Amino acid sequence: MNKSFDVNRVRLAALLAATGLAFAPAAFAQTQLPPPSGYGQADARQDRIEELESQLRQATAENERVQYELVQANREITRLRAMVGELASVNQSAVESTQTPAAAQTPTQPAGGPIGPPPPPASAPSAATGQLGTLSASQLPGNAGDAYSRAREHLVNGNYAEAENAFGQFLEAFPNAEQTADARFWFAFTLLARNNYQASAANFVQYLQATPNGPRGPEAQVRLGMALAGMAQDGANDAADLRQACGAFASLARRYPNAPRNVRDLATREARAANCPA
Repeated sequence: MNKSFDVNRVRLAALLAATGLAFAPAAFAQTQLPPPSGYGQADARQDRIEELESQLRQATAENERVQYELVQANREITRLRAMVGELASVNQSAVESTQTPAAAQTPTQPAGGPIGPPPPPASAPSAATGQLGTLSASQLPGNAGDAYSRAREHLVNGNYAEAENAFGQFLEAFPNAEQTADARFWFAFTLLARNNYQASAANFVQYLQATPNGPRGPEAQVRLGMALAGMAQDGANDAADLRQACGAFASLARRYPNAPRNVRDLATREARAANCPA
């Protein structure tokens, strides 16, 4: 009986031992767990987030560029609208001068005279830098009146390149004619219309220095500001040019307190377009 019991104990022990040896590798194997099933997905999500952040930065930069171009386009639209309005005024003036030539040749002084012409802009030369015409007086129409009328005709028709050339030729051939001051103004005007800002600014300064009480003084002051604002947009000395442009707009009321309403409105629009401080 005892022998049988001992044999059974030995068998049980052997069985337990065998069972323990059999389970040991399985238990060890269970400790080598595979990576979580979502581990690769988390990496993919992080990569996607970084990609979206990069796209967002690019979209933000593109949006800022588009906004800047929109501001510049709006400013150009404002300038062109002003040019169209001025062209209509020139056309009306031409019609009136044809109907009443004697009165058209007698300029009227503005109700309020300026305190003095603005100083020449720092980045604009003191002399005209626009390309003047190369014809002599003998190659122009027989007299200053005819030459001026021909130049004005180009201007009224919107032929700014031809008008610029004709007014430049007039200034070369007739520097002391009765129409010289007006020719200087329109020469500067056509330079501004053709985006030759530096030459335009220089010629508006010359007009204001030569005829500070001229009938076009208030408008010359505003258009000088427009030319300086264009220089600020195109040139390296943009901060100084912009300050001078804003100064030209702001000083209109002081220099010309009785400036026409349309000129004052033009100054307000251009100051706003140039982001001048209120």
